[in-house]
Amino acid sequence: MENEGRDNSGPSKRRLLPLAPAPTGGSGTGAAAGAGSKGRRQVTAACEACRRRKSKCNAERPKCSLCLRHGTDCRYATAPTETHSQALKRKHSELQNRITPYEELFGLLKTKTDVESLEILRRIRSGHEVGSILRHAKDGDLLIQLSLTPEARRRYEFPYMTEMPASIMVSDNLYLRSFVYETTFQAPPSHGFGHESQREGYGDDRYLKPYHAVQIIEPSIDNVTISKWTTVTSDDRLLRKLLTAYLCFQHPWTAAFQMEYFLKDMASRRTRFCSSLLVNAVLAAACHMCREVPDRTKFWVPQTLGYQFLAEAKRLWDFESRNSASSLTTIQASVVMSIVATTTAMDKVGTQYLLQAMAMATKLNMFRADAGTSNEKMRRARSFTAWGLFCWQAWQQFYFSKPPYLKDPPAYPLPDPVLDPQWYGEVWIRYPLGQTKYPILLGFTIKSNFELRKLMNDMALDLFEEDRPPRMTVEKILECKSKLDSWFTNLPDALSPTKIVLPDQIKIHLEYYGTLISLVRLVPLSGYPLDLAWQSIITHAEVRLETLVRLYYLRHSFEAYDPLLMHWLMFLGDTILQKLDNTDGARPALELESTTFESLRSTLILCAKGLYDQKRNYHIAAIVFRLLRDRMKANDVDLLRTHIFSTPTPSSSAAAGAGDGDDDAPLMMQYVQAQWLAPIVTKPDGDGDDVAKRSLDYLLREYEKLSINDRNVEDVSDVSSPAEPPSPGA
Repeated sequence: MENEGRDNSGPSKRRLLPLAPAPTGGSGTGAAAGAGSKGRRQVTAACEACRRRKSKCNAERPKCSLCLRHGTDCRYATAPTETHSQALKRKHSELQNRITPYEELFGLLKTKTDVESLEILRRIRSGHEVGSILRHAKDGDLLIQLSLTPEARRRYEFPYMTEMPASIMVSDNLYLRSFVYETTFQAPPSHGFGHESQREGYGDDRYLKPYHAVQIIEPSIDNVTISKWTTVTSDDRLLRKLLTAYLCFQHPWTAAFQMEYFLKDMASRRTRFCSSLLVNAVLAAACHMCREVPDRTKFWVPQTLGYQFLAEAKRLWDFESRNSASSLTTIQASVVMSIVATTTAMDKVGTQYLLQAMAMATKLNMFRADAGTSNEKMRRARSFTAWGLFCWQAWQQFYFSKPPYLKDPPAYPLPDPVLDPQWYGEVWIRYPLGQTKYPILLGFTIKSNFELRKLMNDMALDLFEEDRPPRMTVEKILECKSKLDSWFTNLPDALSPTKIVLPDQIKIHLEYYGTLISLVRLVPLSGYPLDLAWQSIITHAEVRLETLVRLYYLRHSFEAYDPLLMHWLMFLGDTILQKLDNTDGARPALELESTTFESLRSTLILCAKGLYDQKRNYHIAAIVFRLLRDRMKANDVDLLRTHIFSTPTPSSSAAAGAGDGDDDAPLMMQYVQAQWLAPIVTKPDGDGDDVAKRSLDYLLREYEKLSINDRNVEDVSDVSSPAEPPSPGA
């Protein structure tokens, strides 16, 4: 208390000096005191030169005072407000961020298939950014994503002539008012809309991008370990690609088994609706559909993946046959193996699988209304396979011009896809760079196909006899045409001419018009000529058939696996050759108008190119391509080769056989066992339609006679010791 009033400014107390003002020449933070200050302020970080000299740096920026005095380069390893420890942490974090994508890329190279890894390396060497490569790789199917240019191009371009021929641009052609046509050609809307954006399906990826680029959205496939079901390979990533390829390209067309039941049992390793035999058969078929599988057409080479899966399926099939096992999965596998044999030009072998499948199905009472079981789930699975089996034999026998093996369809009625969509299942797809999921309308597609096959079975029963010409009357032809027309008129709205876009939807319409033409062409066998009325029906159908083929190509190309497309390409190509050759003698081909002649040539080139593209997937297409190509004139073959080879071969000629291109690869005729009838018109010789002359066996024997003098033994040097392809046991 006594010190309260004492003056604190006495000599015993030191007066504090005022703070010096902040320097104005540098960044301020961490700068030394001004010249008049006594003492030195602590700096945040010295420059690199002062650190090396171990000098006292005042941290002025852009140059400290010592560097100015010595004339040295003044650099800082830190940001203005950073210490050295903070700068080290920041740089470490940046390095981690830079290293992580490369580590991820390295991980992809370790886990991807060989083909995908090579594609990644190709992109690295091409200078693509690592982030770009990773983004594409994460999207799922790398090769498809990398090969698809984000739609700068809205369609594929026709070879030779880029526009639709005038001959099919007729006012009553329904397909010129289809969504796929209007989207592809950006034509004005023809459905009462003021603008295309008002049209149903506007902006729909299905009308803008090719089907072969889709990604299947099926979580059960993403997680299943397929390698547990096969001994051929343990590469589950490749096996999943094969399975999705089958689901995408084969299942909607043939539908041999209920896919949902199959996938669920595969994932849970149950054997009620899945078996190693069925899995290997499916994978053998899928090898022809997957672009990543090398040499997928060489079914006779033991080193190929398709051969190995089929050999394993054959081994398992023989084992079950010896044990007299009649199971649902064995029947399903037999149907799939029959399909594989047909696409490899060995349908005689495939018929044996088919016959045994029908015998087993009959033994299990699968064609009855209750499918031979009281269990509801098993009944649904059996009835589905019974219909698939019935329809495959109907399709085969109709196209072989033979009576069907089964007279009646399964007694189990086909469900309405709207009321019972689960019976058919559904497949969901997504396109590259898109987020929307689309159904492929599997129920409508399968039901429409099954109904058409039933009609074919009825027609084959009425028209064909074993080893005899077809039994034709005008009344029968008109009755068959009436049934076909009724089926076509009653197609669901989703499969109407306006809305079809996916390959399996377009093929339903192709089959209608192609079958109609084939039917009417049989009229002369009834003793009546093809008068103007019949010719009008054929011309009307031919215009629609060609329009559909061209729309299919514009939207999807002909590159993806599609054996039914091969049939109609040959059919249309032969029709065009008949017109160019003008075999009916009405007037010489030289008198055709120039525009008509060039339009016909453009269609012929398109069909031949389509067969060439298809032969990359399965062997029978290679044979059919050769049969069409070698009937073409020399200048047309040269023109064709300018469109199928990046660099035309200088020695191209219609006489071919010189091995100057990959279109002259060996046909391996020693393996061909085919009774399939080429869809061509043969010259009558008094024996009716002379069906035998259209069989692939006969055509190849004739082809071999013509080319025997030109055969080059070295052409088959790469397959000098092939193994015998698998076939069913006796």
